[in-house]
Amino acid sequence: MSSASLKDSDGNEVVMMLPEAGQAGDNEIHFRLSCPLSPGRYIMAWRTAASDGHPSRGSFGFTVVGEAAATPLGSGSTSPIAVPGSEANETSQKGAEAGEEQEDAASPANSLARALLFTALLAVIGVVAFRVLVLPRARTVSPELCQKIARRAAGFGLLASGLVIFVSLVRLYLEARMMGAMPGMRGSSLNQIVMQTLWGYAFMIQVAAAVLALVAFSLAVRGMRMGWTIATISAVVLAITPALGGHAASSPRFTSLMISADFLHVLGGASWLGTLLCVMLIGVPIALAAEGADRWGSVASLINSFSPIALGSATLVVASGIFASWIHLEHLSSLWTTSYGKALLAKLLLVGCILTIGAYNFRRVQPQLVREEGVARLRKSAGIEVAVGFLILLVTGLLTGISP
Repeated sequence: MSSASLKDSDGNEVVMMLPEAGQAGDNEIHFRLSCPLSPGRYIMAWRTAASDGHPSRGSFGFTVVGEAAATPLGSGSTSPIAVPGSEANETSQKGAEAGEEQEDAASPANSLARALLFTALLAVIGVVAFRVLVLPRARTVSPELCQKIARRAAGFGLLASGLVIFVSLVRLYLEARMMGAMPGMRGSSLNQIVMQTLWGYAFMIQVAAAVLALVAFSLAVRGMRMGWTIATISAVVLAITPALGGHAASSPRFTSLMISADFLHVLGGASWLGTLLCVMLIGVPIALAAEGADRWGSVASLINSFSPIALGSATLVVASGIFASWIHLEHLSSLWTTSYGKALLAKLLLVGCILTIGAYNFRRVQPQLVREEGVARLRKSAGIEVAVGFLILLVTGLLTGISP
């Protein structure tokens, strides 16, 4: 979804044909002209929507000297137009593009919507990881208690799946409004956004997977094992959708590796923070409400089962995040000289905080879970960990709206 206009020094518009894509991977768009350009000063204004759904626009000027040098209509050449004496104002072009993306894609409404979507995705994936990876390892928790916890988790997954669908639709509305606000794209319809952009394809996959998860958790609430199998498949698909409609898919370098890294980043974050949310909101309260003196042992068993999952997931998050940062940022100085780098730096600091809290829980709090005082300390420290995790999601919502 791209458009451009070319005007001479008197403001008269030069007729151009529809845009043509360049060769695969060259990140170019070509425009044919209806007639050669006369000598003089021209301004090219462009508008486009990247594959990650971010609209941007900019302009640059150039001067044609001597004989006309443009490619006339009907020429067999599809090379970019070359004009002797061109004076491209790259600084103003980049500034306009960055300003537009900051204004639209990184607006508070768009950033909050992405943060809520990430929260809902992490909850859905975390529920599945909790049921598949944590509960079977909690050996001292009775089968009856495990079944009760699993059904409660399925109900939580049901709500999270509904939230994914709702927030996805809100994001579609915001995307359409963002596109419609751009000059030259006011006629962009929802059908164009959904059916003609990579962001739209990711949106459709995300909503379809969320609907499937909704059905799966409905079956799981009724105690049907098949529901958890379907929910697991849905969770894996949901984990890759942010990569398909985000910075990873629009990366000009190592695109496949970037999508894989982003997928692992979401999967690791959900298996860590999403599962922690399920442990503290569902597993621990149900275990404490059970009768008998072994409830402290049940809580300890749940936490001990979660700890290796958290450790492996945190390692995955850090490794995939470092790789993605290395690709997106060409220089280390970009961390403090660009908007994207500053947001990324804030996220890294928060991740460092949450890793420190997790290490504290593992070394100091976890050994005391056999007593009531230990569980009280766990609830407090884990609550702080979840709160910092939500701050990370808020920053991520902003980060994914800024051009790397």
